[in-house]
Amino acid sequence: MKFLFIDLASRDGMIAAVTEDTVVASEKVSNRISDGEIIPIVESVLGTASWNLKDITHIACVIGPGGFTSLRVAVTFVNVLADQLGIPSAGIHLSELYTSRSSPLPLGEGLGEGAIYWMHSTKKDQLFVCGGKWEEPTLITLHDIPCGLWMGELLEEHEKALGAERAPLTPLCDILPNIVNLAEYSNEILRPWYGRGW
Repeated sequence: MKFLFIDLASRDGMIAAVTEDTVVASEKVSNRISDGEIIPIVESVLGTASWNLKDITHIACVIGPGGFTSLRVAVTFVNVLADQLGIPSAGIHLSELYTSRSSPLPLGEGLGEGAIYWMHSTKKDQLFVCGGKWEEPTLITLHDIPCGLWMGELLEEHEKALGAERAPLTPLCDILPNIVNLAEYSNEILRPWYGRGW
């Protein structure tokens, strides 16, 4: 199988050509990418991998949370490409991406300060959290911020308020083949995840 992986949600976004065993080619991208920039980057990654569009068998896309426009660009591109190629796609939540990279404890394991939480700042006084009592990504206020190791993307103010250490993470390219292999693919339309019912 040959997977196209697209992450425009993360600060450290990536477009990659991936097989079951390895990342064949990848390019880091800004989460502020415009719709006119994504096609040349995908073509460049595929060219480096010596693939063409018809070689792709599956597409995995990070669907959120992230910037409104970057999520729209990524999800729309994946929906159109999957439809035109007649191949399945999978949406991956950013918390799943980080959880797959967490080491040594899985998300939410440990007690008190030993727990690991995924967190993502969304506004000056709000963030998403997953882990511990939050089994699903949940919008909380800064006053509800948990204690423990964290991973994700926080505003500097949120990081200072937390006062905790970052959890060690495995490099994305080391585990990306496993992530795309385990994703749930279908021919359903992907939808951006904004976490607020938009």
